[in-house]
Amino acid sequence: MDGQQYVVRKAVAEDMAAICALLARSGLSSAHRQSLEFYRTAPGSRVFAARSGDQLAGTATSVSFGRSGWLGSVAVDQSWRGQGLGTAVSKAAVDYLLEAGVETVLLTATDLGRPVYDRLGFIDEGIAYGIWERDRPQPPDGQSAGAVRRGRIEDAAAYDAKATGEDRREFLQVFADWVRVPSGPEQSGYRIALPWGGGPVIATTPASAQALVTDMVTTTLATRLAFPESNTHGAELAAALGFSLARRVSRMRLGPPVAGYRPEMIYNVWGLAVG
Repeated sequence: MDGQQYVVRKAVAEDMAAICALLARSGLSSAHRQSLEFYRTAPGSRVFAARSGDQLAGTATSVSFGRSGWLGSVAVDQSWRGQGLGTAVSKAAVDYLLEAGVETVLLTATDLGRPVYDRLGFIDEGIAYGIWERDRPQPPDGQSAGAVRRGRIEDAAAYDAKATGEDRREFLQVFADWVRVPSGPEQSGYRIALPWGGGPVIATTPASAQALVTDMVTTTLATRLAFPESNTHGAELAAALGFSLARRVSRMRLGPPVAGYRPEMIYNVWGLAVG
């Protein structure tokens, strides 16, 4: 590949099949066509494609939530690694966020991606996210029957901001019909059943967390959870539901810390690419 040129640009619909395939080859959980199409078209979100002629060489995604934003789904084709393309496509995504007015850019880093983010000035926040997996989905066992009900997106956005310290109202609004909250007179959290699986789970009490997480894993047959490692109750709940800790990723940032971040309330992230 020495001497060959590439162009980093905004991804278009015709790029998405190749981007999805590249993310899958790279072992990233964001390799889902429906979710990638959402990130490509959602307000404040952009998917980048690095092209060399007809070949997709790399990709990255950025999502703006106002003062904060996320860089994720960074992948480079094996034949292009070691030539600075990971840095180039990541920088394009970061520049997009900074131009949009984002003050703090966040990401979760694998060991492979860490050198790229170091070069761009990101610092390790000392926060790890654990990725928990189980071998096979389990059919519903009735534990969550009646434990959750449909909720209001306004309430979900309030709990989300309380946990993340970020303003993701506009991002969440698209999924207003998929909000679930604990049943009973006092709701104390929410989850969104994303159409492509998984979804954020935020809870302020152990009982609410158990209702929401159990409902998610039994109704969607989820085989994966990801949440901050400091959430020890989340780890206990995941283990009780048959999950085991598979690996960890590090949270990094460019810019000042996000005020109000409360990892103990986060029982499943939206996605490791967007927090």
